[in-house]
Amino acid sequence: MDIANAKEAAQKALEYTRDLVPGAKYAALEGIDFDDHDNTWNVIVGYLLEDDIPFSALAAATVPLMEKRTYKKLIIDSSTLEFKGMRPYDVARATRS
Repeated sequence: MDIANAKEAAQKALEYTRDLVPGAKYAALEGIDFDDHDNTWNVIVGYLLEDDIPFSALAAATVPLMEKRTYKKLIIDSSTLEFKGMRPYDVARATRS
């Protein structure tokens, strides 16, 4: 795995997320792997939607922010770093595997 290319793909995925989901806040890299067959990076990005961010400490204490976090898998071409697609990503399903 080319670490420099992986870092670039992760940065591009975060940029694409901010462009495609304007209400995404606190976007962060959650995972990345390389698909040898398609020559693409599968980048998992997690973020909070602006409307899901609590306005008070009490609201934040009653609903864990992890339950509100949205996860997407972005597919990035490894050669050009071009956006190839975005799909929902189910963290609960992934952690059971």
